[in-house]
Order: sequence, then structure tokens, then C-alpha cells
Amino acid sequence: MTRKLYKDSVKQLVDTIQINFSNGAIMPSLILLYSTIDIMAWLSREKDHEKNDRGDFKGWVNSYLLPNSELDCEAIDLYAARCSILHSYTYESMLSLKGEAKAIFYTWGNADTKYAQNLINRAELPITGTVIHIDDLIGALKMGIQLFDKKLSHSPKLSKLVSDRADKFFGMIPSTLLMSNK
Repeated sequence: MTRKLYKDSVKQLVDTIQINFSNGAIMPSLILLYSTIDIMAWLSREKDHEKNDRGDFKGWVNSYLLPNSELDCEAIDLYAARCSILHSYTYESMLSLKGEAKAIFYTWGNADTKYAQNLINRAELPITGTVIHIDDLIGALKMGIQLFDKKLSHSPKLSKLVSDRADKFFGMIPSTLLMSNK
């Protein structure tokens, strides 16, 4: 398995999420976080399932990210948040506007999530929303990846699938190999 490329790539994604977040780049951190979930869902979807879709995202979230987390949301809410942030950089998605998902609002640092939730509940928004602390979301992602990795080590079928897909990851080629011998 290109286990090293897989591990290095996923670690780089998570590290970059945390670095961006620590530097105050909240929205870029969330964009990368939701993209990372998409990548994890792509890695784990069934072999004959050709294209990633909403079900793959929700399946990975339900199997790996939400268990053992204290996030006050469902997989469909996270999918809707993914869509809203990636497609419009807002809190609204088609799913939240149709009432099929709760919009997700975020707190960070010392912000009180319960206080923020009370403000959202009192606001006259056209949608229902829930508040999540970004540290909790990042922690849930990291735990989800750990659960996924644990399953990888116990499932030869999943390990082979991830190996085949990770072979397509962009890898880094040392610049010394790219230099001509002139």
C-alpha cells in the first residue's frame, strides 16, 4: 500500500487545517476541513461506485466522524454546511433553505457555544441553525480519521481499496530529481 503517501497526505491536510485556523484563517480552514471529509469519503466508497456523492459524504461522517463526538448535528447538516461554504461562502445551502438540514454556525476560541446557540435561536433567520465549536469539529475529524485508520488495519478489502486510490494522490518529487544533469 502507498500507506506512507496516504498517511503523509492526510496528516498534511489536518496539519494545514490547524495551522490556518491558528492563524485566524477560519473560512479557509473550514473549506479544507470539508474537502478533507470529501477525500476520506472518496477513499472509502465502494469500488464499483464511480462518483462521490452526498451519500458517500454522509456515510463517512456517520461511520467515522460523528461517533464519539459531541457535535450537535447530523451528517446531512455537515453536508449542507460543506455545500454552503464551498459553493457560496455563506451559512445557507439549498438543503437548509428547504428545511432538510440545519445550518451550521461556528464558534472558536473562548466563545460560548451555548450562548451563541441562544442568539441563533432568537434571531429571525429563514432557517434552523446549530452552533458548533470549530475545535470540536477539528477534533471530530481527527478522531474520525483515527477510526478509519483502525478499520483500515483490520480490513484487507478496505486497505486494498484505499491503497489503489491513494496511488492516485499527488506526491512530492524531490527537486533534485527534477533538475537536469547539465
